[in-house]
Amino acid sequence: MTHKKLFKTSAIVSGIILVLMLILRNAQSEIFTVLSGSLGLVIFYTLLYYLFQTEKIKFGATNPTLKYLFFGISIPLLVYGVQVTTGTDGFFKNIIKIALFIEIAYLIFYWVYKYRRGIQQLKSDKLEAELMLLKNQINPHFFFNTLNNLYSLIKKDADAAQDYVLKLSDLMRFTIYDSGKESVMLKDEVSYLINFIDLQTARYHKEIDLNFEKTIKNSDASVAPLLFINLLENAFKHGVEKATDNVFVHIKLIEDDAKISFTVKNNYDAEDTSENEGIGLKNLKDRLNLLYPNSHKLCNSMEENIYTTTLEIIK
Repeated sequence: MTHKKLFKTSAIVSGIILVLMLILRNAQSEIFTVLSGSLGLVIFYTLLYYLFQTEKIKFGATNPTLKYLFFGISIPLLVYGVQVTTGTDGFFKNIIKIALFIEIAYLIFYWVYKYRRGIQQLKSDKLEAELMLLKNQINPHFFFNTLNNLYSLIKKDADAAQDYVLKLSDLMRFTIYDSGKESVMLKDEVSYLINFIDLQTARYHKEIDLNFEKTIKNSDASVAPLLFINLLENAFKHGVEKATDNVFVHIKLIEDDAKISFTVKNNYDAEDTSENEGIGLKNLKDRLNLLYPNSHKLCNSMEENIYTTTLEIIK
């Protein structure tokens, strides 16, 4: 739970309790006392949760044995103190009750918080492991195709192959060092895509109508690395490589305050009816589900030998 959501929830619950306390302030019953205690609990738990989350109180900083030894001794003593002072009034009796209430409330909160944190840590570890596995699958898949391109180019044009190697080294640098990051700047991802386009167009000895239209409000916007490359790679693999007439790849990238939208449109050979989903596209879908759950859209369409794919990341 974020701090904003925590305080918002706490404020709503506290407001409801205060309204009920105002309504029932003259009631001849224990309801007013129960509401007062509930309000205190809400404030106490909100404060504790905030202190744990911001690590102003370190979770697990105290030796668990010492902590449970302290509570194991102090709580029975406080209970005994309440029994001894039963039937009496005074400041000391109230202090004992308050201390007992705080210790029990803290213990309940600590056990609940510890359980929830353990569940969250397991989910986080699982997510990290799955992302690392997916990235390890993406890199060999991409470089396998790229090295094949280089091999064919070396035999045709040695000078062009040298430039190809330099661009490939930039691609490798980005993939090896930046793919391990949670996010990269959009401008770096765009540079990566441009290098990829240059490498691919150098491979084919055919006229390609290639257009990369960019409308970017904030080039420093963050995005997960290597999200768009699979869509672009498929456009070359199934479009440029196999189509013979009027070959084109049109790319559009739009970034604004609400979203990042990446669209690839290309023509393809109508006789190529393969519907087999490659490992790259499958991994992309898996990554999107992990990185942007309920905040992304991936859709495609085929019409008159034109294939269009759009990936939208909702901010």
